[in-house]
Amino acid sequence: MNKDFDKNYSTHNLNELIRQGEHENQDFKYKISDSRKIARTISAFSNTTGGRLLIGVRDNGLIAGVKDEDDIYMVENATQIFLHPTIDVEVLAHQVDGKTVWEINIPEGRKKPYKVEETDKMIAYYRDQDENFPANAVLMEVWRQEQSVKSKRPVEFSDSERKLIDYLKSYSSISTSKASKIMAMDRRRTIETLARLIRWEVIGWQQEKGQFEYFLD
Repeated sequence: MNKDFDKNYSTHNLNELIRQGEHENQDFKYKISDSRKIARTISAFSNTTGGRLLIGVRDNGLIAGVKDEDDIYMVENATQIFLHPTIDVEVLAHQVDGKTVWEINIPEGRKKPYKVEETDKMIAYYRDQDENFPANAVLMEVWRQEQSVKSKRPVEFSDSERKLIDYLKSYSSISTSKASKIMAMDRRRTIETLARLIRWEVIGWQQEKGQFEYFLD
């Protein structure tokens, strides 16, 4: 992380960025007081399509400005200590009416999944609209396969995959545990199969209140 902030001015129009509001690729932070908490947002951006943090901007879009460089060091702790694997981010500055706003650009990661070291376990996050959510085992398997496998959809599905597809022709969605029973597979093979079918764009997924469901795409 380059800490020579005074020489790294953003070419973006800050007011235009703020007018966009918070969305899948942008988040506002008035200040950063918890490195682990900001690591969750960085994890979510890295695991999805990348994103931007504007530090010194309130949730309502008002520019408060940062008080000192402590926020930047908190970001560094988040990316280098609490995030695994680590990821490099770009730090740019905006100067507006004597106030400084940091623009933190987080790239989409090349080594997904990016997990946060929580107090009791490692958790990967993903971004949906303007919120961060914990990923489940299937989504993490999708990321792993994307990093290591370039296979295309086969000419024919296996018998187990056909059973799942036939089930989803009659029912709107299915859970991981139900899919395991339909395909007569253990949990590990079920997760790998669901992830593969997602990559092949045969099925899609959605999350409601922490529950992941899969449906024909």
